[in-house]
Amino acid sequence: MTAFSFRLERVLQWRRAQLDLAQAAMSRIAAERARWDTILANLTHARTQAEGLLAGPVNGAELGALARYQTYVEQQRKIALERRRETEIKMEQQRARVLQARRECRLLEKLREVRRAEWESAVNHEFEMLAAETYLAQWEPPRRRGT
Repeated sequence: MTAFSFRLERVLQWRRAQLDLAQAAMSRIAAERARWDTILANLTHARTQAEGLLAGPVNGAELGALARYQTYVEQQRKIALERRRETEIKMEQQRARVLQARRECRLLEKLREVRRAEWESAVNHEFEMLAAETYLAQWEPPRRRGT
């Protein structure tokens, strides 16, 4: 009997490679989202620190500088929030790609399992037939007396 061979093995390997690429892209997007989360946290922290500087007496120039800084921080925060939203959209799209790649890979893996089970069944059947033939070849019918 020949060894098991799955005709679509190369396609399965290619699908696995596609899945790996999709998962790597997902990781990069997740890292980008984490980076935007860090930027947003830093901007919030910077605004809080700037407001904390007003604990003592301040003059008009300092209040004006604080107002301009708060406006700048708020603009940067809006930009960062928009970039994070864009990253979330990319992440959802990539998540769909990963799921599709996983489905396609799993489909071929299941097909491979079915083909392997069929092959194993055929091999077992062939061994059973061979064993039966061997037994019958060794079997001698009872001899008749007097002939």
